[in-house]
Amino acid sequence: MHESTFDLFLKPDQTPAQVLEDLPIRERQVQQLREAFAAAGIDSMDDRRAIIESCVVRPVDSIRDLLAKDVRPILRRIEERRLPAKQISGSAWDNREEDTWIDKL
Repeated sequence: MHESTFDLFLKPDQTPAQVLEDLPIRERQVQQLREAFAAAGIDSMDDRRAIIESCVVRPVDSIRDLLAKDVRPILRRIEERRLPAKQISGSAWDNREEDTWIDKL
């Protein structure tokens, strides 16, 4: 059985899962989160904390307490809050996104 090339970068007492889970948040990721919150108009620290804690499912005192793996789900949740809900009225035919052949006649 071949060893993973990832194993070359491990310390003797680490497993690949531990390496990925333990990476602290990077400065660029902190900036990404702050920019995403600002773009979504989420200014309240309580709202920000609620979003973060709903994604990581643990209490977080500071954005710097996050791990690198936490950032992606938080960014997704912010984006979901930012996008306006689609107005649904009429039928599925009325709400279709693209023209069909009948529309092109």
